[in-house]
Amino acid sequence: MVLVPWWAANIAPMKRDRNRNLFALVLTLLLLGGGVMALQGTTMEKADFTFNNASEPESLDPKIVSGVPEGRVLRCLYEGLVNMHPKTLAPVPGMAERWEISKDRRTYTFHIRKNALWSNGDALTAKDFVYSWRRFLDPDSPAKYAQLLWLVSKGKDYMLGKAQWKEVGIRAKDPHTFVVELVHPTAYFLGLTSFYALFPVHRATVEAHPGMWFKPEHCVCNGPFLLHERMIRDRIRLRKNPRYWDADTVRLNTVDILPVEDHVTGLNLYLTGVIDWETDVPQQVIVDLMKRSDFAPRAYLGSYFYRVNVKSRHPDKARFLSDPRFRLALYLAMDRKSIVEGVTQAGETPARSLVPPGLPGYDGPKLPGTDLAKARALLAEVKRDLGVSEVPTLTILYNTSESHKSIAEVIQQQWGRGLGLDIKLENQEWGTYLNSQKTLDYDICRSAWIGDYPDPNTFLDLFVTGGGNNNTGYSDARYDALIDKAAREADKAKRLDILSEAESKLLEDLPILPIYYYVTKNLLRPWVKGFYPNIQNVHPLKFVWIDEKARREYDGR
Repeated sequence: MVLVPWWAANIAPMKRDRNRNLFALVLTLLLLGGGVMALQGTTMEKADFTFNNASEPESLDPKIVSGVPEGRVLRCLYEGLVNMHPKTLAPVPGMAERWEISKDRRTYTFHIRKNALWSNGDALTAKDFVYSWRRFLDPDSPAKYAQLLWLVSKGKDYMLGKAQWKEVGIRAKDPHTFVVELVHPTAYFLGLTSFYALFPVHRATVEAHPGMWFKPEHCVCNGPFLLHERMIRDRIRLRKNPRYWDADTVRLNTVDILPVEDHVTGLNLYLTGVIDWETDVPQQVIVDLMKRSDFAPRAYLGSYFYRVNVKSRHPDKARFLSDPRFRLALYLAMDRKSIVEGVTQAGETPARSLVPPGLPGYDGPKLPGTDLAKARALLAEVKRDLGVSEVPTLTILYNTSESHKSIAEVIQQQWGRGLGLDIKLENQEWGTYLNSQKTLDYDICRSAWIGDYPDPNTFLDLFVTGGGNNNTGYSDARYDALIDKAAREADKAKRLDILSEAESKLLEDLPILPIYYYVTKNLLRPWVKGFYPNIQNVHPLKFVWIDEKARREYDGR
């Protein structure tokens, strides 16, 4: 039985002939086991723009989070020193109306706009960035992305308790001048200042409401939208921020962000007119969706891989998981081609590295393809050296998603049939899954990384010792040294060669098992404008608007 959700009243009547094929697809999905989720909120006026974010954000604190769903929300609520151009993602003025870079390219001077305000009317000044970036590096609770500010002079030393804050190259020269001094020239630093992890937060609110400052009743933000309401498992409702410096550019008055994890339900919501943008789709219907004009997968700066817990707390498992030969055997026993052709089916390509292709000037190393004979030989060698005949049962952990489940089932079969391994599967919802990954409470864990900026470093610096997003237990002094050396190299070609050497080391040690490179899977209504395809799949809603004439014409067909 299909439940009629509370928002059904908001769906405009649809022409029977135009939508017969859509509801046939919905029926197919329901028969596959999906259903329409009855969201729990009370009836509200339909938002100007609604999209499915696929999960509840872990937090709305820029310091804490590291996921794509969180980033989509934070880019609505906050703005950094620079923003992203909606088409090219090139840096454009944000809270800073202009900036200068010194001749040695180590000192950045940002000029904060005089009309920059917090949503409560307080002036936003350079001191807000000093506070927020110091909070980001707090030695007692550094951010997941804290290593990003190790680029700043004495930033790493301060985080490690080896320097005082006054020594760090971050300062407010005056209320409207923010100065950053880097350890060495960094080609991608300006782009980093548009990344959500480095957004400013309102000090008085953070300190007045610890752990609760990002709730709607307290939240003070500086971006194009306000946090109007948050109903867990229902939606986040945003409203236009009238005090945003560029409010005249913002054409959406209300935005609803839904947390629907089930892709079948998400597609149903799209096909029945409830949402304007669906960010992912069920793999069961991708072949059919490829025929639609509103679905056009494109190359995406992202890699899908499995993390391996090389520091397992279970001694019997640790003997295997900590051995690079065993990890290589797991990799070689994977048939990645069958996964992209039989499961994902949207044009993904099998991955033989961590860094995706397409980054200018970077020609990174590649692992060999599937080689079951070699995988079996490596496994036999490990067993012989350990003096055991069996590998303990291992578990693949994945977060809620039909495609993640399907991929895990395929790999479970491949490792079972090919290597004789007993593999169990475990599903956890997003927040629990992130915590299990962070605390190394897993054996093998489904993972992915989407580039935060178009440079190999956004992938490779994940696995430095102590990195906030490492989450594998991996640590190698040579690898760390190469990442540090690349960061200090001013010559672009030499720097990329060093990063390639670092990736070679990572692929030799294999704390991660590459599976495929991402493509986007956006379903977008034809009346949504200002939404442009790009390699990072970032779409600032500041620039999005609705062509009402096009919507009326579509509804009237």
